[in-house]
Amino acid sequence: MDVKHFSIKNYRAIKEIDISLRYSLIPIIGINESGKTSILQAILAFDFRRDKYNKGEHLEYQNKYSTVDTTDSSVSATLNLTQQEIESLIAGININTDSEDYNTLSKFNNKTQFILIRELSNNNEYKYINNDLTEQTTNKVTRFLKNKFPFVLYFDDFTDRVPQSIEFKDTYATDGKLTKGRKREWQEIIEEVFKRSNQENLNKTQKPLQAYMSVDNEDRKTDILSDIQSILNDVIISEWKNLKNTGGNLADDSTNLELILENKSNSVFKFKVKDKSNSNKSRTFSINSRSKGFQWFFNYMVKLKFNPNYSGDTLENALFLLDEPGSYLHSSAQIELLKELKKVSNNNQVIFCTHSQFLLDPKTIELGSIRIAEKTGSEVKSFNFGDCKAKRDKGALTPIYQALNLNFAHDFMGDIVILEGITDFYLFELLKKYKHISQHIKFIPGAGAENSSSLISIAIAFAKNFLVLLDNDIDGKKAKIRYTEYFGDSIKNNIHFYNTKNSFKLESFLNAENKRQLKLMFNCKDVKKSLSFLYYSKKNKEQKQFIQSIAKNDSLVLIIKVINQI
Repeated sequence: MDVKHFSIKNYRAIKEIDISLRYSLIPIIGINESGKTSILQAILAFDFRRDKYNKGEHLEYQNKYSTVDTTDSSVSATLNLTQQEIESLIAGININTDSEDYNTLSKFNNKTQFILIRELSNNNEYKYINNDLTEQTTNKVTRFLKNKFPFVLYFDDFTDRVPQSIEFKDTYATDGKLTKGRKREWQEIIEEVFKRSNQENLNKTQKPLQAYMSVDNEDRKTDILSDIQSILNDVIISEWKNLKNTGGNLADDSTNLELILENKSNSVFKFKVKDKSNSNKSRTFSINSRSKGFQWFFNYMVKLKFNPNYSGDTLENALFLLDEPGSYLHSSAQIELLKELKKVSNNNQVIFCTHSQFLLDPKTIELGSIRIAEKTGSEVKSFNFGDCKAKRDKGALTPIYQALNLNFAHDFMGDIVILEGITDFYLFELLKKYKHISQHIKFIPGAGAENSSSLISIAIAFAKNFLVLLDNDIDGKKAKIRYTEYFGDSIKNNIHFYNTKNSFKLESFLNAENKRQLKLMFNCKDVKKSLSFLYYSKKNKEQKQFIQSIAKNDSLVLIIKVINQI
């Protein structure tokens, strides 16, 4: 099953938001209280298997900013099924092959769009609408889609920490019932750890954990815990060692660690870690006393590897929702975390909220994937970064701009071209990448036409040769006059307009068809932002084709000639 997008309606302060899953790794940014978390929790509310998570708080849809009750809250998902899933659907419905319903179902294929709605304000019921099917068949399709929906994992970095202890009710050994609320998730993990240990000679009529609690022989209990600890270390500590051995800097903890599952009281369990790095002298610690990086890693891995809602060594086609992941990690650890999220997104969908520039590195994050959340009055809205105007809240956009500059080292040695801004840099670097501009030339992005005085000063002192390229608009003309007055007439030959035509700007290098193609390529209305998406795009074939096509434009041919003659 492939989830194409979510539509959220009347959920808390969200009136209506569409979230496209065109990208497998999607960051949502915004200032505090902008509604980022509400978007994640609305998506979490779509999965009935998570209804008991955190006492079901995510199912509370009423808008606290309004005095009017919400009566039509829903979350819907647009889905595609594989051909195999469609065949399974039809076989499971088991209807007469001569019926109209069968005729309708037989036309379904892997491009058929299914819209499954969960009506939060109607007892959380699911609904699939197809007017060509009878009510009975429609209900069966609804159940199929609901049960086949990818599993959702939710991580809240501020509240979701490893507990000091995991306690079960005293009656668990007899009734096998879990508690509700936050404790339940960790109880489920302990249950799953025991289940996957595949212990022999336990009572098969009970859950494995129940059967363990009923064992009277303490030596046998110790042996069972030893087997479980071996599994934990094989699964989690081996991954930790792999991360550390590849040079990962998520935390300073040693690789010489061993996980322990302690059970001194029958209904109370504790995860601990034994550190054997000090001349093989073992010292035992609680998980929470280790580095923050290791705490995050353990919390993440144990929920990933011992999730009761799936089985197998790897999780695929799941939906990961992360609220401020790694918020308490240092910058180098966040860089490693982003690599991990990218790896997970290869086989799963990942959506995360963040304030961190280190989780927005454009070498990993497609700029077109970034969503902005903002609250206008009492309403939460969301839009693509590509549709964001400069007048938007700069506080929300700051992490993106910081991330974009993470990759620039201003080396002024050699032949230098100073440009008005970052978008100019993207275009000319792409032309250089595809051999239209000499490889030895270095481009330096400025901060606007009239704000390059300091860059020019450094270029005069250190560069072998340099050019300053400007738009031929009002700001560009003012800048040329200002620089000439400031540095003297000797700099005149270093300053060039992109073109002699009045009002000629960077975008003027692209004709109407170029602009149409670029906007379509990234589903973005803004040409300049589309150029930034193109620069960081992983679609090298499309990138190359576009640059090769615009390089033939007469205006670009002329300015490229000027640059190459520097």
